[in-house]
Amino acid sequence: MDLFVYPMVRLLLYLVTIGIMIFSVISIYRERRRMLNCVLLILSIVLLWKCITVVEGYVYAKDVTGPVILPLMILAVIFAIGMIANGLIVISKEGFSIAHSLSLLVGAAIIVFIAAYLGLILYVLHLQELSYGVYSIPRPLETAFFFCMEIAAYVPLMMVGFVLYSVIYQKLPIKKNPDYIVVLGCGLSGDHVTPLLASRLDCGITLDKKRGCKSTFLVSGGKGSDEVISEAQAMENYLLEQGIPENRILKEDRSTTTRENLIFSKKIMEERTKDYYCVIATNNFHVLRAAIFAKAQGLNGEVIGGKTASYYHPVAVIREHVALILAYKKLFLVYAVMVFLLNICHYLMIL
Repeated sequence: MDLFVYPMVRLLLYLVTIGIMIFSVISIYRERRRMLNCVLLILSIVLLWKCITVVEGYVYAKDVTGPVILPLMILAVIFAIGMIANGLIVISKEGFSIAHSLSLLVGAAIIVFIAAYLGLILYVLHLQELSYGVYSIPRPLETAFFFCMEIAAYVPLMMVGFVLYSVIYQKLPIKKNPDYIVVLGCGLSGDHVTPLLASRLDCGITLDKKRGCKSTFLVSGGKGSDEVISEAQAMENYLLEQGIPENRILKEDRSTTTRENLIFSKKIMEERTKDYYCVIATNNFHVLRAAIFAKAQGLNGEVIGGKTASYYHPVAVIREHVALILAYKKLFLVYAVMVFLLNICHYLMIL
């Protein structure tokens, strides 16, 4: 019976992996601004890695868990150290805050989880030695531990998917010349744009030049309680200084959030142009969330990103993707239920 079942299980795994990868490509082709694309991408990577480990185990007829897990743990430790170092750099340059400490916290969390995993392994080996090789760790405790570890892995797994798909998304070509280039506001320094906001405007200007200087700039951002003028006004001033004529600049100066940027900008474009196509300019770390929000609001267009200071990029990426994870709580609940059921099945099979 084993000779029949296990080859069928392997074949099913291979077919599911190929199917998910094909579905990922189709999904991206049909609509690139989907949260689903991030999920499919990370699922494809996980399944592909699983296929590799299964093939290795089948070819060499031995457990390959150690050779597979060890390199991943080494990479995770190196990554964690890098995140901790980055967190300390950001805090030294930008001052201490929870937002500026995100990469530091992520790095520390990774170290804690790896230590917990290694601690369990050492505990099991110790119990086996005391019991003369008999597996003596309580099964419910083991099941609960691995369930918690897999739930904790959700955030880094999804963040890997977000980062990879964000890179892919920004490499995809713009479909056609935009009628509008929408620039999203992000705070001012006095009555001038910040370097972060200037990079968004420069990104839009670069695209406009490549496309023949025919697009209308729609600068979007209201006036904060601590700001002298609206972000839209400061952005218009910057564009005028860069040689963009006033008749090619529109202002949306009521919005205070990214969602409002998109909603109010959409209304202006629809009133002026029936079948408009726009490109939204933001920073590279913000591209994916802006694209997903743009799809949700029904905007016809894509998103491009300007450069961000290298030391600040990891913190910004973490913040953006945590915001996306929080926005898709139902996805997490589905993942948690699946992990729980898989752990229960595993627990019942080894009783």
